[in-house]
Amino acid sequence: MSTLAEADEAAKHQWNEAYQLDGHPNLWGDPPVPYVVNAAKLFADHDAMVVLDLPCGDGRNLSPLAQAATVVIGGDTSVNAMGLARRVIAKANADNVVLRAVDVFATGLPDDAVDGIFCWDLLGHLTEPVKALQELYRICRPGGHIVANMWTMNDCQVTDPGMVETGPKEYLDHAGFYCKFYDRDDLAAYLEAGGVSEEVAGVELLRWTEPPHAGYRPWFHEHESLAFTIRKRTRR
Repeated sequence: MSTLAEADEAAKHQWNEAYQLDGHPNLWGDPPVPYVVNAAKLFADHDAMVVLDLPCGDGRNLSPLAQAATVVIGGDTSVNAMGLARRVIAKANADNVVLRAVDVFATGLPDDAVDGIFCWDLLGHLTEPVKALQELYRICRPGGHIVANMWTMNDCQVTDPGMVETGPKEYLDHAGFYCKFYDRDDLAAYLEAGGVSEEVAGVELLRWTEPPHAGYRPWFHEHESLAFTIRKRTRR
């Protein structure tokens, strides 16, 4: 196993521990990320039957996605996260959501298994994000969509207390999680390396404010990301 792969493997345990909360109902807070509404509309407009939310985390984005597809798979490697997500979907009466252990590098899903994938705030944490993108592409059906994001250097995380710079646009945060930040050229190079640059349906620069996350980032804060959408071609 390479050093990079070892780092991504170790992060799974770190995230599971991060979702072991003492008295807090979730890690991120109740509001879904704003862009999930756009993703849900895209999936619904293309008659998505099966949508994957990966990582689903504590379930904050599952309810909007549940309204856009027949079945939503909430995937994560964290048992603790899925325990929190289970409460969220029960509260929302989202009975078309199925929670499943899913690793972005090896999802265990067949080729062309899902119509839409919402992959938010994951790829920037990975030291081998190209492999993850290729796996997402493999399981997306022809004509289906992958909606994901990469943080920019204007994202609030860059100035968080405890952030340690380890390389150009690369940091370890206060909990030791790897974070990589992208500009448009970086994103273009990433999509080219993943072999999907000709299938990019759009890139948008997003800025939004989120409420405090109890026990993690307990203050109002501003995020900035490049959101990108891939539409898998029917033939390659």
